[in-house]
Amino acid sequence: MKSNQKKMYQFCIVTVLSFCSLSSFSQEKVWEVDLKDALYEVGWIKQANDGLIIAAGAKGLLAMNNNTGDIVWHNQELKGINKNSFLNVDGLPLFYVDYVPMVGKTRGILINSSNGDIVFDTKDEGYKVKYYTLLPQQECILFELLKGSERSLMKFSLKTWETEWQASLGTPKGLVGKVTDQVSAASFIEHGPMFSKGNHLVFGMKSQIYGLDFKTGKTAWESKTEKKIKALVYSDLNNSLYIGIKKSKKLTVLDPESGNDITPGKLKLKGTLIDIRPDGAGRLVLVETEGFNLIEPKSNDLVWKKSYKIPFLDEVIPHGKNYIAVGKDEKDGSISLVDGSGKKVWESKVKGFAYYCTPTAKGVLYVSTERANILNFDSGKDVWEKDVKFKAVPAVTYDGEEDKVVLFENKKGYKFSMKTGKVEFFAEDIELQNVNKKTPLVAETVADGYFIHTAQHTSLLGRNGKVVYSKYFEPITTIGGLMGAAQVGMKMAGVDVDIQGAMENMDQLSSITSGAYRSSSDQTDGTSDESVVAGMYVGGAGGMSPVFEVTKKRHSNSKNAKDHLFVTGKETEAGSANIFMLNKNTGKVDKSIKLVDKTPNYFIDEIDSRVFLNEKNHLISCYKM
Repeated sequence: MKSNQKKMYQFCIVTVLSFCSLSSFSQEKVWEVDLKDALYEVGWIKQANDGLIIAAGAKGLLAMNNNTGDIVWHNQELKGINKNSFLNVDGLPLFYVDYVPMVGKTRGILINSSNGDIVFDTKDEGYKVKYYTLLPQQECILFELLKGSERSLMKFSLKTWETEWQASLGTPKGLVGKVTDQVSAASFIEHGPMFSKGNHLVFGMKSQIYGLDFKTGKTAWESKTEKKIKALVYSDLNNSLYIGIKKSKKLTVLDPESGNDITPGKLKLKGTLIDIRPDGAGRLVLVETEGFNLIEPKSNDLVWKKSYKIPFLDEVIPHGKNYIAVGKDEKDGSISLVDGSGKKVWESKVKGFAYYCTPTAKGVLYVSTERANILNFDSGKDVWEKDVKFKAVPAVTYDGEEDKVVLFENKKGYKFSMKTGKVEFFAEDIELQNVNKKTPLVAETVADGYFIHTAQHTSLLGRNGKVVYSKYFEPITTIGGLMGAAQVGMKMAGVDVDIQGAMENMDQLSSITSGAYRSSSDQTDGTSDESVVAGMYVGGAGGMSPVFEVTKKRHSNSKNAKDHLFVTGKETEAGSANIFMLNKNTGKVDKSIKLVDKTPNYFIDEIDSRVFLNEKNHLISCYKM
């Protein structure tokens, strides 16, 4: 559930809160439908991946055509569906809901949004779907089910749209479960899933490892460790499973087909395991508190006679034939470049806790709680003449016209070239309204500069470093479903580090430094082929039909309002709730819709630039923005 499409569909909104002055705009009402007869009262509305509007009410669950408002299907049995349980499955015309019948237990139901067919029903078993993993190469979805503290795994075929098996996992040791209405933000599978050569599904959680026959779902083997599993890595070079256990001084190796312990006696740890990971060259990087080494999977021998040691070792990043070792400490951190023979190329001290580190074309870029710089690959010396000092997570964007990465934090703006590594200080003493160094800013490159925003702020910083506009938007606290960038306090490596800001910026920076440049057009063209699972078909020998045709067509033929951001907020004088269409380049409201209810239920479809409202608990309307 990590794709851009999931964020788009979860509420189909970008939420910034506004008090822009309101002019009179006439909006095109595409359609309006009164559902009082059909549902009596409409509790909530959502949008499925194929564009259909899902409405839940006192007299059932129905789907409406988003272009016409016509009712496509209506299931009168499914009354009082829980809004918090609604979950779209990425790229598929499938959604999940919890249904609480008048008699019997809560049921978990998967519904084909295009026709209303129920494709999976937990019935009286009492399970709820809490997470899923899409496995396109295996042509299936793994659904994680929960009943109290009991865990279960279900394989759902994308070829037949039927459940192939359901496997009970019991209640893992040390795992206390709690049933909630909200779909979980995290999988209870902490390691994996992985697939062995014998087609066993291997995964780990807490202190347990499972090997399931992927065809039948039957447990082929199960292994329990004394303490929490720290790392679980499968190597297809020798069909072996490597396990690192918390505070253990032994690296365990299992046969993934039988679960038998095949650990060579020579794989003993001198410290405690931190991580084990592939290096991209066919070897495994073994990271422990006393240093790191390489494992040759074919022989399970350590490649180097002596492990490379660095104080406060926390992370090792393979890069070409070399390795970047990062020591993380609140005051005395360091970064080293180590060659393929385990010899130090250079070591550089780092001031502050280095919570982010990545290789770039010109060296190792790091961001710590005190400063940021690039360390030259040849010498380890600073590429930037002066350190860039960040007290919070910087906002990050990529400027395609200038071919530079843009960083903004605490009144200052920087640009650096990925080709030359040089940094330019282009904005100083920038005052953004009601923004301080702890405000979790997010940035995006637009035609006239850099659009910087949070849940309550919108600003435009020109390419010359001058503020074009900056506005604070008064929140409508009673409107549900508003999402803002989270402030994150992290506790890493046993060090309490309070880092404020939107951590998605670090993911963005990783993408850019890996060559995956995200420009404004990439985000707003509406083409989401990379997040739509392709190659899955329904049918048999008599004929196959693509299951994603509607969803993919909807994305390919639509365009987002790339120069606009949909905004919710109070109108200045009247104090009424409104939805505004904010021009990112000018900061002006180009269009708006006044909301009738004090606590309206609505969502914004950014793909087709439409707003869908549920007002008076029965009147559903669609506006073209």
